[in-house]
Amino acid sequence: MTVDSPEHAQSTSEVFLGLKTLGEGERISLGALTAALGDRAFGLLVLIFALPNIIPMIPGVSTVSGIVIAVVGLQMLIGRRDPWLPATLADRTLPRAQLASMVDRTVSWVVKLEAVAKPRWTFMTRGAMRLALGAMFVLLGGILALPLSWIGNFPPGVALVVLSVGFLEEDGMLVAAGHAIGILATLLVVALVAALVAAALVSFGWLAG
Repeated sequence: MTVDSPEHAQSTSEVFLGLKTLGEGERISLGALTAALGDRAFGLLVLIFALPNIIPMIPGVSTVSGIVIAVVGLQMLIGRRDPWLPATLADRTLPRAQLASMVDRTVSWVVKLEAVAKPRWTFMTRGAMRLALGAMFVLLGGILALPLSWIGNFPPGVALVVLSVGFLEEDGMLVAAGHAIGILATLLVVALVAALVAAALVSFGWLAG
């Protein structure tokens, strides 16, 4: 069963809510999730794995999320039309209850963005700009994969949510806003890491002295 259709009859939020009833059993594999997302799988995968980073979740979730998002972005860069996950990722499973909880806690973000999204500046989602979008997914996914706190994960998470909804709704204005937020998020994380390194060096010097 898929949660989407070629005609895009369902809105992004409806597809997102449909994840709660996808498949059977207490866990769902990332491979099965990817296969069920239909022709909007690139954007939906990024959205699904970006949203947990805008709410406090179980430690370690951001690392897996970041890797999946980076893999998706890389495949957009090389021109794949459908996402593919290596077996090491595809075989990983998510607890259905945890997935449903994440959907319930974050769907309001999707609905709010959906309310303002509409097809415009579509060149921002196609051609060379689609490659730029893939590059930003790789960059922000790589940041999420770093062992940062929720404070460090929140800004790139927001950028990825805006980018993915803009991509799914063919709203180039949202995509442009997502790129801007992504650049700011990257600068913020660089500053945060630099501050932590500096503090560690000062503490080490103090201890060594």
